[in-house]
Amino acid sequence: MPTYHGRPHESVDEFIFRAKLFMQGKCIDFMNPQNGPRVVAMLAANFRDGAASWYHAKVMVEHVAYHTLDELHGALAAEFVPPDQQFRLRAELHQCQQRGSVDDYVKDFRRLMAQIHRMHALDQVNHFCEGLKSETKKDVMYLRCATLADAIAAAQAYERTHFSGERGRQPSSSRVAAASDGPTPMDLSVVDSRQIDKRTCRERNQCFYCKEVRHRIASCPRRNG
Repeated sequence: MPTYHGRPHESVDEFIFRAKLFMQGKCIDFMNPQNGPRVVAMLAANFRDGAASWYHAKVMVEHVAYHTLDELHGALAAEFVPPDQQFRLRAELHQCQQRGSVDDYVKDFRRLMAQIHRMHALDQVNHFCEGLKSETKKDVMYLRCATLADAIAAAQAYERTHFSGERGRQPSSSRVAAASDGPTPMDLSVVDSRQIDKRTCRERNQCFYCKEVRHRIASCPRRNG
């Protein structure tokens, strides 16, 4: 069962929707008036913070009783939903823009649309298209989609067709660039072994050139011969 705290960013409608899904999964008929008190009690038991304090005051102080899910839903909306919420949601929808992938944009757009009431289907399509990137927007608007679902499907199809190949090639090209720009590793096989063993030769009193003892490199017969 979902919880509800009564915070400004929480949606009453989303809480009720998720609660209904939970009860459907438990085979609880929340539409049956006989189950009303039980359903209200289940939701109220999952109130937290401000929502829990509000419900406690309503029941214990004001002696208010909610008998159905719809009554509780209306009371929650009256208490926790600001009067100008629909205006603010529409303003936020107007500012919603695609900045990454279409799927990320669709997720943000749907979150807002789920809370907006009574918007015509063509207005939904228009708002969605306005937030798309220019190339995708032109293609989707050309198709004259009649529903939001059709517009979303068209935008996703366009992105898969035109941009998925570029994303697949990008890592390989970056690796090629990194390989060409980076320094060439030193081939240790060509390093003079005398330079590697110089310290050892000094400790063993050996010639740096021929590795023999009893003489230095300045008097090395092999070097001077």
